[in-house]
Amino acid sequence: MTAERRLEGRVALITGAASGNGRAIALRYAAEGAAVVCADLVPNPIAGGWEDSATTHDLINEQGGRATFVECDVTDGAQVAAAVATATDSYGGLDITVANAGISPMAYSIVDEPFEDYKQVQAVNQDGVWWTCRESARAMIEQGRGGRIVTLASIAGITGVQTGYHYNMSKGAVVQITRTLAIELAPHSITVNAICPGYVRTSMTRNLWDDPAKLARLQATTPLPRLGEAEDIAGAAYFLASDDAAWMTGVIMPVDGGFSAI
Repeated sequence: MTAERRLEGRVALITGAASGNGRAIALRYAAEGAAVVCADLVPNPIAGGWEDSATTHDLINEQGGRATFVECDVTDGAQVAAAVATATDSYGGLDITVANAGISPMAYSIVDEPFEDYKQVQAVNQDGVWWTCRESARAMIEQGRGGRIVTLASIAGITGVQTGYHYNMSKGAVVQITRTLAIELAPHSITVNAICPGYVRTSMTRNLWDDPAKLARLQATTPLPRLGEAEDIAGAAYFLASDDAAWMTGVIMPVDGGFSAI
């Protein structure tokens, strides 16, 4: 892949940027010329993934890009607002936000799940996207030059996954947040679109990759002859941030190898 530098001069905020899809998106945006604010609980990748130990922002800066890390718990509105302020104060504005941070804990039956576990999933996956979108929208409206918001939903938010109702509900909410905000923010030339990843090789799905039987079942239900990589999600996120997607908003885009088609 040869970078076209089509995000030159733009500023991006990415939550959950230390690992997985968020890391891949941050690296792709930086390669395309964007200054990147990497927001996460910690700067280092989550254990159990396939990344090396280097932090995302260090990799970007070492490769000649511009990146800053900011500690951010997306369930805390003040911390999300501070992350947005880091973008505007450090780089002069905010053009692109990717609300990527999320969790996928153990899947329970509704008759067994502790309520505290259910609330944690909603707090991160649903409320965290709400905070990220709200604070980003405020900044984009104030600066008056439009913007792009990309949310990370999931195929679980449009098709459902057995015994994963707490995750499915949270990602279904992201789908509706995206559609609703697309309408609300359109007069400000702010687009809002969602990516719905399928089964992508990250730390979040490590248990599937370590179980040959589960992996074989996933491959059997995915029409394309391979499962996903974080770079596949980054490519979609780059497109939605580029000028080619300037007249797209409210789109719920599966990136799943065809899984949701069947």
